[in-house]
Amino acid sequence: MNIGEVIKYRRQKRNITQAELAELLHVTPQAVSRWEMGISYPDIAMVPLISEALWVSSDELLGIKPSYVGQEFKKSQETNDDHNIVLNQSQADSIFDYIPVPRTGKSKKVLVVDDADFMRMMLEDILTHFGHTVLQAKDGQEGLDILHDEAVEVCVLDICMPGLDGIEVLKRIKEAYPEIKVVMLSALSQESNVKQALQLGADAFVVKPFQAECLVERIG
Repeated sequence: MNIGEVIKYRRQKRNITQAELAELLHVTPQAVSRWEMGISYPDIAMVPLISEALWVSSDELLGIKPSYVGQEFKKSQETNDDHNIVLNQSQADSIFDYIPVPRTGKSKKVLVVDDADFMRMMLEDILTHFGHTVLQAKDGQEGLDILHDEAVEVCVLDICMPGLDGIEVLKRIKEAYPEIKVVMLSALSQESNVKQALQLGADAFVVKPFQAECLVERIG
């Protein structure tokens, strides 16, 4: 399901109308209708509000499906040790020794790899607003195919995807295209995932849900 389908399904489960949901979210009924039809998408900042209004997790809204994650993450979930503490953005930054630097303002070609339609569209809106050129891939294999044909400077990469998960795609990107900057963008911010991404050559880790400026800063 994309985010519009989740909103419609959860709204109907709660037995509320589009107008009632719109009132809860302080938007117009037309906006809710457009989301549900897939014509437009809510802003990322609205995800927590929608989650609260519809009694649904942000993960479900954003299309995160843990069953898609690779074996390493599944194993870590089962062990449930200290390495699986979910990190916030500042904690992930500390593992990467991230130091904020001023953006160059230079336009870059960015490949966004994420299986959620809503997330890809939202990321394209954010990045094009800041002057970047954006290519989209709906899964890891499509992302690798695009990299074979296109000169990309930055890859924004989700972890939880069908087929090749983001950790495996990261490994293949860094083996074949070590010059490409890779920014992981995922809600699966367990310490083990963040450290593994660092070890495999990721340049930054952005935790979902995120602020637009947080991602843009790490793209440079």
